[in-house]
Amino acid sequence: MMTFAKSSLISCLLGILLWEIHGQGIMVDPISRSSAWRKGFPVEVNVNDHELSCGGPTIQFTQNDGLCGICGDDYAIPRPRPNENGGRYGTGVIVQRYRVNDTVNVNVKLISNDLGSFSFSLCPLEGPKDFETEMCFKKYPLQLENTDNAFLLPNYQKDFYIRVQLPSNLICEHCVFRWTYVIGNHATLCYGNTVKIGCAPQKTFKNCADIAISS
Repeated sequence: MMTFAKSSLISCLLGILLWEIHGQGIMVDPISRSSAWRKGFPVEVNVNDHELSCGGPTIQFTQNDGLCGICGDDYAIPRPRPNENGGRYGTGVIVQRYRVNDTVNVNVKLISNDLGSFSFSLCPLEGPKDFETEMCFKKYPLQLENTDNAFLLPNYQKDFYIRVQLPSNLICEHCVFRWTYVIGNHATLCYGNTVKIGCAPQKTFKNCADIAISS
């Protein structure tokens, strides 16, 4: 007969396995750095562009203390990481141009919908060798049209078109537009030996795109 402890361990291990494969998606418009090749931009191909999940949750939360690369890479990789400005895919190719204070359509496609929420932010770069920083993105969180700055996912959709408001006071020749997706259905073993959703950090995705905003 399987003991309770063994049953709990199996449940926990299964949760970790499912945690690793949950989610997956890309920001299509503005197209992310790792996906820009899909729209014909002269950049390197990344066939794993849908897996920018901070190295995966096991690496993020057991090896990197919950930290994530600025644009979805493994935090432990030295800067510039592959998807950051100056990295393998961060070549500075501008993929979309907007007007200041525009309300823009952002398109995100998911391979699987694992609930949770989307959020968006901007970081203006002053030069081609500048690094994005979390402090910079925190300075420019983007509001959704007529709502807050977080979009809660319905439980059936995989293709999203979201209206996002650009700042009224930001003009930049090179801004980094970032999508963050925190999934919402990862169940783990909680205190009291029960398996519930929300007892542990959730898998996180980040995509960065290079844009310009003019007056």
